[in-house]
Amino acid sequence: MSGRGRSRAVVIGAGVAGLLAAFALADTFDQVTVVERDRLPDGPDPRAGAPQGHHAHVLLPPGVAAIEELAPGALAALDGAGAPRVGLPRDIVVRSPFGWLTRHGPWETLLTCTRGLIEGTLRRRLLADARATLLTGTEALGLLGDAGSVTGVLARPRGGGETRRIEAGLVVDASGHGSAAPRWLAGFGAVVPETVVDSGVAYATRPYHLPEALAEGFPAVYMRLDMRSVSRGGLLVPVEGGRWLATLFGTRGATPPPAADGHRAFARDLPDGLIADVLALAEPAGPVRAFRRTVSHRRHYDRLRAWPEGFVVLGDAACTFNPVYGQGVSVAALGALALRDAYRTGVGRGTARRAQRAVARAADVAWAIAAGVDQRHPLTRGPRPGPSSRFVNRCLDRLDAISAHDPFVQRSMVGVYALTVPPTRLLGPAMLYAAARGPRVPPLGRPPLTPHELGLLARAGGTGRRHAADSFDGTTAGSTHDR
Repeated sequence: MSGRGRSRAVVIGAGVAGLLAAFALADTFDQVTVVERDRLPDGPDPRAGAPQGHHAHVLLPPGVAAIEELAPGALAALDGAGAPRVGLPRDIVVRSPFGWLTRHGPWETLLTCTRGLIEGTLRRRLLADARATLLTGTEALGLLGDAGSVTGVLARPRGGGETRRIEAGLVVDASGHGSAAPRWLAGFGAVVPETVVDSGVAYATRPYHLPEALAEGFPAVYMRLDMRSVSRGGLLVPVEGGRWLATLFGTRGATPPPAADGHRAFARDLPDGLIADVLALAEPAGPVRAFRRTVSHRRHYDRLRAWPEGFVVLGDAACTFNPVYGQGVSVAALGALALRDAYRTGVGRGTARRAQRAVARAADVAWAIAAGVDQRHPLTRGPRPGPSSRFVNRCLDRLDAISAHDPFVQRSMVGVYALTVPPTRLLGPAMLYAAARGPRVPPLGRPPLTPHELGLLARAGGTGRRHAADSFDGTTAGSTHDR
């Protein structure tokens, strides 16, 4: 690297994507400067510019691996801070639109925690590197350069102050869904094509402390939405600090109320009463936080005919997913890994374009899953599924129903969700044969709680004791909660 500013990279945004981008570039550039408009907390508390900071975050296996590769030791730090590991489906009972899943496996392991913990952990590790600088309370106003090459950013303290030019060999926009990159590129004469899928899903989260009898040993609970109709779902999952987060969600026409007094009532209207029964025994540990910005929004920077050298867009600034699918942080990590690989071989003509295309490829599978599912809802705004997609959806519905009992199908379905199995496997000969055959047994009508878990619920004062006799083994036990 040579020339003025070529020894520096600037990253706009100190969220997960921005911090990981800084790690990705630290070995290629002499200096990495992160420009962040928020004043950041000292610890793992939510920051003002992250409205999802109060909600649960899930790290999928590829995301965990990417974070550890970019920031070695981060996983041990998250473990040490109490981020739980959840085996899927061993440590979580899952209800699909077709019934409860038997608990084979675990096929995958998820990390569950808050966004603040992830960002705080990464921030501490990054700032321990003398090559990294973090400018907080500073807003990026625009790009330096022209349509052929970006050479830095204009920045100014929020609330007023002197505008400064920060010259750089690379600028990475990781500023999130509110990114100004489309406007900046429009100033260079480029129009960015976009795809928006708005299913109208909304959710509300409240932290709880579970009774001691339940907090250790009770599984997480996930009730999926049925995107074929107006529906409700929920997630009850442990995070650091001994808390459990209850996130209740619904499609357009069944959205949860933001008020505290409506949170438990909405849980009672879920397709099954398990989450409501647990919350009835729990103590609230904070207010209800509502979130309604769940649009899946993709900016197709990779499709532009011309791309300026020295500029890459990453994370939510490029592709935002409906958060209920838990993919965003993991895809951001995969995008940062793609950025690192593109620049690791050196900086030259076409590197930024190559990096941008690699970032887009890193999001392709997650986008196909999130947007594809959301497109099925009858009230979704945006592209609708065509004839071929409707045929695929019918096959996937049959596989979803079969996966409730069949470990072979279940393992593949779980792997696709966890981004460890390519979706094409679901359309392979073995899966198509299973889909044609259809489910051989009806789905479980009750949550597959083990006798031990039913005992925990009973000791905590729940309904498990009355129905303990309904349980029949360690993987497909029943309980009282079907409706």
